[in-house]
Amino acid sequence: MEVDPEASLKEAVAQFYNQHGFPSDGGIGARRWSPVGCRDLKVYLPNFEWRRRALPFHDIHHVLTGYQFRPSGEFEMAAWEFAAGRYPNPFSTLFCLPLVSLGTCTIPRRSFAAFVRGKHSQTLYRGYSYPELLERRVAEVRSEILPSDPVAPTPRHYFEYLALVACSASVIALPLIAIAFVLSEIV
Repeated sequence: MEVDPEASLKEAVAQFYNQHGFPSDGGIGARRWSPVGCRDLKVYLPNFEWRRRALPFHDIHHVLTGYQFRPSGEFEMAAWEFAAGRYPNPFSTLFCLPLVSLGTCTIPRRSFAAFVRGKHSQTLYRGYSYPELLERRVAEVRSEILPSDPVAPTPRHYFEYLALVACSASVIALPLIAIAFVLSEIV
């Protein structure tokens, strides 16, 4: 999605929601169920309080970073957000952590590049007021939270990324191991 850098974040986020067929608030106002999806696939998930707090900032991250609103873009976004700063709630972390492994498997170079970029960025999850943020210009906030130049990976980046991928894989594997254990006891 092309975003006018001189537009307000309010305008850019409205364009983002409109382009992807979401309600004007992205679904955060829904009390019980909220749409989640990429492109034409939308499912409805419980709209927990932790999700309602995180989602507006996550969507602004899409606008600012340019990571597309499709599965590969969500994988890049997860790698970027984990590197730039932790999610505000452990449930947000658990919800998004498997996306890192999926990105490693499907778009490894792009996922790692997003992680490296994130290590030199900061998220909006802490220290920002959503209403005040919406009044600011896209270019202004980009310059505040994103690196101005491309960032080259260091050996430390590789180590930290592998550690994140290991955590991500364990979140995926633990329930499968538990199911296998229960089934082995039954059979």
